[in-house]
Amino acid sequence: MSFHMSQTIGELAKALAAAQTEIMPAKRESVNPHFKSRYADLASCWDAVRGPLAKHGLALSQLVGGDGDTVRLTTMLIHSSGEFIGSDAVLRLTKHDPASVGSALTYLRRYGLSAVCGLSSEDDDGASAAPPPVGTEAASTWSTATPSEKVRAAASLVEAAFPGSKTTYTPMGSGADGDPSCPVCGNRMWDNRGTPEKPKANPKAPDFKCRDKACTGVIWPPRGAKKPVAAAPPPPPPPPSDDDAPQYDEEIPF
Repeated sequence: MSFHMSQTIGELAKALAAAQTEIMPAKRESVNPHFKSRYADLASCWDAVRGPLAKHGLALSQLVGGDGDTVRLTTMLIHSSGEFIGSDAVLRLTKHDPASVGSALTYLRRYGLSAVCGLSSEDDDGASAAPPPVGTEAASTWSTATPSEKVRAAASLVEAAFPGSKTTYTPMGSGADGDPSCPVCGNRMWDNRGTPEKPKANPKAPDFKCRDKACTGVIWPPRGAKKPVAAAPPPPPPPPSDDDAPQYDEEIPF
C-alpha cells in the first residue's frame, strides 16, 4: 500500500475540512448475508459525500489495476486548485472470475472512499468480497459466535489470503490431561479441583470453568449420596408403679 500527494495540499485541506462539517454518516441500508449485519453500501457512501465535496471544489477518482491474482485500487481526492492526495489498496482474489473481481473492487471502492473523506460507516466483513464462515453452525454475529466458530472463520480468512494453503482445526476437548469439554461452547476448561498438596481454595466453586472468559460454561462437583437419617432412639421404659407390685390374698406370718 502506498500514498500519493501533491507538493502542497493547503487549499485541499481547507476545502476538505469544510466539506467534512457537512458530510453526514452513510445510511446503513444493506444487509450482510453472512453475519446478518447492516452496513452502508457503495451507493450510500457516495450519496453521503457527493454534495459536500462538489460544493467545496473537491472530486474523487478511483483507478483500477491488478496482476491477475490481486486487484489494486488507487483512490484520489482532487481539489480544483490542482492539489491532490491518494493511496493504493490491494486485495487478493479468492476466485478468478468476473463476479469475484467486481465484488472485490466494490469492497475496495467503498473503503477507499470512506477513508479519504473521513466518512463514518459500519465496520463489516466486506460483504461478499470476504469468504463466508466455514460450517453450517456459524453464528449470525461475531459477538455471539462460539470459540470454535471464530477459529473456523479465521482459518477461512487465512486460506483466502494464501491460496493453496490448508488450515486444519482440531477442537481441544478432552485431551491428554483429561479435561472435559465445555458443555456450552465445546472449548477446553480450567481444572479447579485442586490436588492433595494444594486443596481446592473454595469448596463451593465449580470443579471446571471454561477457558473462554466470555463463556459461562461450568461443571459442578457431583453430588454424593444422601446420608441416611438416623432413626430416633426408642423411648425409655416407664418407671415402676405400686400397681406393678405382687398382690397376695392373706398375710404370711413370720
